[in-house]
Amino acid sequence: MKTLMAALCALVAAGCAPSLQTEHGAGALSARMTGTSTYPRLKRAIDECLPDSLFPPSNAAVRIVSLSRGETLYDLNGALAFNPASNEKLFTSACALDALGGAYAFRTRIFADTAAPPRIIVRGSGDPMLDTKNLDTLAAVLRATLPAESTWTIAGDIALFDDLPRGPGWAWDDEPDPTAMSISALSLNSNTVGVTVRPGRRAGDSALVAIDPPTAFTGLENEATTDTAGARSTIDVTRNWREHLNTVIVRGKIPPGDTAEATAICIADPHWYTLTVFRERLEAWGIRCGGLVLDTVPRGAAEYASCEHRLDSVLVFMNHESDNLAAENILKTIAAVKTGLPGTTAAGAEYVDLFLAGLGIDTTNIVIADGSGVSRYNLTSASTITALLEAMKRRTDLFPAWYASLPVAGRSGTIARRMRGTPAEGNIRAKTGTLSGVSALSGYVTTADGEELAFSILMQNYPSRAGAYRRAQDRIGALLAGMKRSEF
Repeated sequence: MKTLMAALCALVAAGCAPSLQTEHGAGALSARMTGTSTYPRLKRAIDECLPDSLFPPSNAAVRIVSLSRGETLYDLNGALAFNPASNEKLFTSACALDALGGAYAFRTRIFADTAAPPRIIVRGSGDPMLDTKNLDTLAAVLRATLPAESTWTIAGDIALFDDLPRGPGWAWDDEPDPTAMSISALSLNSNTVGVTVRPGRRAGDSALVAIDPPTAFTGLENEATTDTAGARSTIDVTRNWREHLNTVIVRGKIPPGDTAEATAICIADPHWYTLTVFRERLEAWGIRCGGLVLDTVPRGAAEYASCEHRLDSVLVFMNHESDNLAAENILKTIAAVKTGLPGTTAAGAEYVDLFLAGLGIDTTNIVIADGSGVSRYNLTSASTITALLEAMKRRTDLFPAWYASLPVAGRSGTIARRMRGTPAEGNIRAKTGTLSGVSALSGYVTTADGEELAFSILMQNYPSRAGAYRRAQDRIGALLAGMKRSEF
């Protein structure tokens, strides 16, 4: 037990516990959260990771199970329903591997119909990783193969998905945050544009604003100016999302000599965005283009080019970056492939529920509302998540790709900067989850004596920032990675 307690004491001495205590001030409610365990020393050590300065008013669930021995090592509110935030992506990614297979390709296909009027048709595949470079490559291929004398109408086939751009329960005012992107079978650049703001030469000059990709699809209202030296930047980037328009609006001041400020904002109508940028890339390659329309691929149209990304690589991107568009597109793709066109969120969620039931997981007390975890309607429990982690470990056909998609503590993805310098670094593979008032961490860890564990930590209903709760999660993770069974 010396190693176990020493690891805990080191974390406290490093300043974790005092910072947790002071975040709520002297008037905080005091109520120690305690779990259950057949191992008293382990129980006490984990309980100590949940300081009474954090709970209440917030709540937590922690469940830790041994994959090697099939026993529950610790449980706190394991059956209680919580909002999982992006831990929802664990369900989506596991189901996708089962339903589609890791080799499934999101293939954006380019057709041409030479009948009058000649058209180039882009069939959307729900590929969440399609970017401007891909479109430029496709345009270059078409330049070498299409008749040069024609003027082409550019058509988009978005029949794979329904026309609902948001998931159920999504907050209406999340726009234009890049994580609140619109959903479409024809997506580009995560359905966002990049905005970079630089100062002018002297105070009073307009700030310099660049939009990436540079496209006629987005307008620009630049009200930002250059401030005096030494001032604090007040730059704000948004768009007129209330009017469902795509004009980027930049306000505030930026001091001279300041480094460029880069951000991204989501855009409305991503299929028109994709078609507009594609037309611009075609024209850059010398292909004459006319208007833009939405239509399906007609009979007789020939395929001229394609671009694809495999599901296994998309899952790595999705879980490492916690990318919401990837999760939603995957969910609708599951529905389209398994239940028919158009793919819907509701049909995809139902299929995920059936998948979980097929693993022997009780789904009567969970709610699957979307694929990403953005929805406030999602409900699950720490016991359900650990049951999934256990079941996927047994699925030797799916587990390697699924495990590889999870971020590594201190190394990659959303936990690249967490648990560094602890036994958890390079050890824990886990998925984060974050919404306002919600924080989660669930995944796998190997103890100091080689025992494989699955864990789920869900926290919600806190009024302050998430940092203190993440540190509590990290303390538990480091504790598990450094412990030995002989010591508890």
